[in-house]
Amino acid sequence: MRSQETRFNIPESRYLRSGQFAALCRTTKETLRHYRAIGLIEPAFVSDSGYAYYSPLQLGDFMLVAALQRAGSSLADIHRYLENPQASELEAMIAEHINRLEAERRALRAQQRFLQKTLDRSRTLSEWLTVKNGWRIVERPEVRFFEINISDLFSEENPVQGERLVNELVDTGHSLIERGMVGQMQGCYRVGLQALLDGHPDQDFHLCIESAPSGRKRTRHTKPAGRYFQRLRCASIDELLVSEGSLFTAYLELADEVQRRGFVPAGDLYEQELSLYTGDIAAQSYTELSIRIE
Repeated sequence: MRSQETRFNIPESRYLRSGQFAALCRTTKETLRHYRAIGLIEPAFVSDSGYAYYSPLQLGDFMLVAALQRAGSSLADIHRYLENPQASELEAMIAEHINRLEAERRALRAQQRFLQKTLDRSRTLSEWLTVKNGWRIVERPEVRFFEINISDLFSEENPVQGERLVNELVDTGHSLIERGMVGQMQGCYRVGLQALLDGHPDQDFHLCIESAPSGRKRTRHTKPAGRYFQRLRCASIDELLVSEGSLFTAYLELADEVQRRGFVPAGDLYEQELSLYTGDIAAQSYTELSIRIE
C-alpha cells in the first residue's frame, strides 16, 4: 500500500524514523522493511541520507494490514486487495472476517462462562464443606433455564417415551451449545412444589440447562430471586443409578425438614450438581438442594 502523503513543507520532525514508527505499531523494523520490499506499506519519504520516514497517520494502514493478516489473509492477498480499496472483493473479504471474528468472540465468551461457572461451583462446594450443621439459609438471585420435563423417564409403563426424552436431551443440548445460549451444562433439576408436597416428586421432574444472557428471552423457566433453604447432599452415582427411590427420598426429607424447622415452602425445589468430576460412579457426588421459603 503506497503512501499517498506528499511532504510539502512539513518539518521532518513531524515524521517518524522507521524505528520510532515500528515502536508505535508495536512491531519490528524488519517487518516494516519486509512490507516496504513487497510494496505493502512504503515510507512517506526517504531522506537524502537514505533514512525512511513514516507519517503517524500511516498507523491506520499498519493496523488494517495486521488485522487482515490475523484474520487469515495472506500478505499477497492483502496487497492485491489494497491496490484497489474500492473493489467489492475487498468489502466482501472484510465482511467475512468480521463475521468470523464475531463467531470466535461468541465461542470465547461461552468458554469464559463455562469456566467461570465451574470455578463458582468449586468455590460453592468448598464453602459447603465448612458448614458444620449441613444446612443454611441464603439469598439467591434470579436464574433462567431452558428445561425439559423428564418425568416419563421414571415411568415403567412407557420405556419408548423414555428413549425419546434421552434423544431430545442430547439434541437440545447440542443445539443450545452451538448457538451460544447455554450458561453451563452441569446437572440441575427442578421438582414442582405441589408434586413435592403431595409426595410424588417424580411426577413433576425437570432437567434444567442454565441460559446464557443472550438466550434469556427464550427461556422456559425462571428460578426467582429470594430466600432459599439449602442442604448439601452427598451420594455415590452408582447408588442413585441402582435406586431411584433414594433420589426422591432426599427431596421429601428436605421438604419435611424445612417445615419441621418452622419455614414455609414458597417455591419449587432445585438440585444443582457441585462435583467437578463424575467419571468414577463409585465416588461421592456432591449436590446442593435448594427450596425457596417465605
